[in-house]
Amino acid sequence: MKQKQKIWMFGVIAFTLVFIASSVIFKIFDFEGLPSQFFGALIGVVITAIITVFLLQGQTANEEERDKSVKVFEKKQEVYHTFLEELKKIIQDGEITIVSKGKDSKLDKSVDELKDLIFQLGYLQMHTSEKTITAVLEGVAKIIQLMNDFDSTQEADKQKALPNYYSSLSEELFNIVATLKADLYKEKCQPINKDQMNAILKECDLFVETKGFNKYETQKFFWDALQNQLQERGYQIKYKDFTHDINEYYARARNRHRYYKLNFNIYSSETRSINFTVEIDNRFYFGFHRGEYKKNDELIKECVDATKAFTSNDWWYGYRHPSEKYDLDFWNLKSKGFEEIKNPRKRDAFIEGLVNEMEIYIKKFVAIAKEKNL
Repeated sequence: MKQKQKIWMFGVIAFTLVFIASSVIFKIFDFEGLPSQFFGALIGVVITAIITVFLLQGQTANEEERDKSVKVFEKKQEVYHTFLEELKKIIQDGEITIVSKGKDSKLDKSVDELKDLIFQLGYLQMHTSEKTITAVLEGVAKIIQLMNDFDSTQEADKQKALPNYYSSLSEELFNIVATLKADLYKEKCQPINKDQMNAILKECDLFVETKGFNKYETQKFFWDALQNQLQERGYQIKYKDFTHDINEYYARARNRHRYYKLNFNIYSSETRSINFTVEIDNRFYFGFHRGEYKKNDELIKECVDATKAFTSNDWWYGYRHPSEKYDLDFWNLKSKGFEEIKNPRKRDAFIEGLVNEMEIYIKKFVAIAKEKNL
C-alpha cells in the first residue's frame, strides 16, 4: 500500500515538472515571468481559500443559529402547551390537589398538582423573559384566588355567582394565553374580549349542582314566573312583588306570616266576577276563595262542585294542591320539584307545566259556569 502511494506521489511530481518544462519550451509561459505568474496565482488561490473559509464559517454560524432558534421555538411551544394543560387540569378540578386518594381510598402521593404546577412554572422561567413569567404568575395567582372564592361561596349562592366566576376565570386565562403567544411569536396579542365571552356565557344557561339553594330567591322566582306565565296566557294580572311576604314568611317559625296569595279574574258575567286564587301555607294550593267575609254563593259552589276536582271549607268554595310533580313545600323544602325549579335550564318549563295544569281546572270551571249561566 505504501509503495503505491509513493508511486502516485512521484508520478504527480514528474507530471508537474514535465508540464512546467513543456510550457517553457513551447513558450506557453514566459520563463522570466513564470515565477511572478506562479506566485500571483498562488496568492489568488490563498485569498480565494481564505474568503471561502470565512463565507463558509459565516454560513455555518447562521445555519447553527437558525437551527438553535427553531429548536428553542419548538421547545417553548411544547413547554407552553404542557403548562396550559396542567393549568387546565387544575381549573377542571376546581382546586389544586396536593395529595389525592386512589381507588382503594388510600392516599396517592403520585398525584400532586401543586408540585406539578411549580415545576411547570420553573420550565416557563427557563424559556421565557422575566416580564412574561411575572405576568403569568400574576394570572395564575388570580385564577387560584377565583377558584378559592367560588369554592367558599355558600351553596345557596353559587348559582348566582356562577356567571361572574366563569367570566372572570376566562378573562384571566385568556390574558395568560395572550402573554405566552406574544412571547412565542414576537407580536402584540390581545386577549379575547370579556364582553364577547359574557355574550357566550349568557347563552349557556349556566348551572351548578349544589347541595342547597336560596329559598328566598327560589320562592321569589316562583311568584314572578307564575305571574309572567299567566299574563302571557291572557289573564289580566296586576303584578305583585312578593319580596316582603317572603322575608316575613321565613323570619320566624312560630306565628309566621303566611296565607298570602295571588288573585286573578277568570270569568265575568253581568252578575258575577269570579277570581282564581293561588295561596301558600307550607305548600301552595289553588282554587276558588270565598273572600274576606267567607261569603257563600250557592251557584258558584255548585259550579265548583261540578268539576269534581276541589275540596271545600269555610274559606274556599274549592281548593286543591297540584299534582305531585308540581307540588312545592316552601317551608320544609323537601319537594322533588325544587330540583327542577332551582335549575335555570328547567325552571321555566316547570312553571309552564304548572300553569297548564291550573288551566285544566280553570277551563273546566268556565265551561260549567257558561252552561249554568253563572
